[in-house]
Formats: sequence, structure tokens, C-alpha cells
Amino acid sequence: MSANEKTWGDWAGESTSPLIDESLRAGLALLWRASICAQDTGANVWDFALRTGRLYEVGMTSSDLRWMVAKGLAAHGEETSGYDDPHRSFRRSNGYFFNNHTCLILTPSGVALAEFVFRDTARSPQATLSALAAVASETAALANARQAAYDTTTPAPTARKPSWDATRRELYLTGLIVKRFRVPARNQETILSVFEEEGWAEHIHDPLPITHEIDAPTRLHDAINRLNRCQINPLLRFHGDGKGTGVFWELSQPDMG
Repeated sequence: MSANEKTWGDWAGESTSPLIDESLRAGLALLWRASICAQDTGANVWDFALRTGRLYEVGMTSSDLRWMVAKGLAAHGEETSGYDDPHRSFRRSNGYFFNNHTCLILTPSGVALAEFVFRDTARSPQATLSALAAVASETAALANARQAAYDTTTPAPTARKPSWDATRRELYLTGLIVKRFRVPARNQETILSVFEEEGWAEHIHDPLPITHEIDAPTRLHDAINRLNRCQINPLLRFHGDGKGTGVFWELSQPDMG
């Protein structure tokens, strides 16, 4: 075990519960189930790596995946194997961007976290597999039900969603250009790219890369303020979550919904 890997006992001493919500719990269950299957068959864990699409299906977001990678809980790579290859092969990555070919596995620290989170179900391998399948299924169903309820009871001021064209570096709303970047603005563009990846969900977690050079909440606050400035058509407003850990967006003119 490397010096950076965490054990069950390490996680027991940390307060991770605020971040382990239903959707992340479902994805963690699937990843741990894959890890157990690999161990049970003696296979390389990468042969059981899960695609991002499968994790998104149970409610995980790209911010969840980035958090797990940044914390050393998961590793990821782009699959390069062919149909007839005896084993799956990957081009490993240490970055924070994913596509449809990206697959993830739990690291030893991630396995330790899963063992801690699902400690009540970890009695035997088969019992654990069944329990984890149920966790993933139930939490995904609950997340879908809640989203359906939200969609039917909320009169949709956000029915018209923005669109971010990363190639042209332009932000649109219903065909109107909101903002155009003439020079690179990495932090702002990263936030917009993540909103685009997540279908312009109401809220995303701070997607900016971890750095020790500047306080993360301060950097996020600055990026949000800059997003609200110099809009060609001031149709969107971005704001923080009050904790310095996430970003919301909304229409500046409510009647546009």
C-alpha cells in the first residue's frame, strides 16, 4: 500500500457524508461491485472498468467523477481495445475530462471508502454483490422519480437552457449570443463546459482543477463574477452556493421561460 492510499480506518476518521449523496452512492456501489467481480474471477480490475455513461445513468455527474479522481478514489482511461482483443486496453489519463469512451475503476483508497460506506452490507461476496446491485437500482430509481416530480411541478423558468459552443467560445440562449470570449479565460470556460456536459443542470460542484496557489472559494467567486460581466445580451446570471463549493445559473429575465 502506498503512502497516499487510505484504509477503512482512515475513512472512518473523516467526515465524507456530506459528499456521499444518493447519486454518488449509487455510482460507488456499481464501481465497488465491478471491483469485487474482478477480484472474485482473478481478472485485472480494468477488465471490469465501467463507462461514464453507465455511471451517469444512476445519477452521478461529471463533477462527482472529477471529485473521485482528484481524491485518488478512482482512476480512468479511454478504452482503446478492439472487439476480438483478449483483454481490454486503455490509454490512461490523470486529467479531469471524460468522453463516451472513458472508463473508471476504484483505486485501493476508493475500495476502502466503499467498504466504509457499505459496511453494513459487506458480509460475504455474494451478499455484497446483491446488496450493491440493489443500492444502485434503488437510488437511481429514487433520483429519477425526484427529477420527474421536479419537472412536473415546477413551472420551468429554466425550460430554455443556454448552449456553450466550446469551439467558437460563445455562450448562447435561444439563439441570442450572451457572451463571446476573445481571449482565453480558462476558469470561466471550464465552468461553462461542465454545465454543457451536464445538460445545464441547475447546479454543479466547483469543477476547477485543484491548486495550492490560490484559495479555491476565492478563485471560484472570481470566475463567477467574471461570467456575469461583459455579457453582450445580459440574459444569464451565475451565482455561488454560499459555501464556495458550487455554481448555480438562472435566467436574468424570468419571463423568458
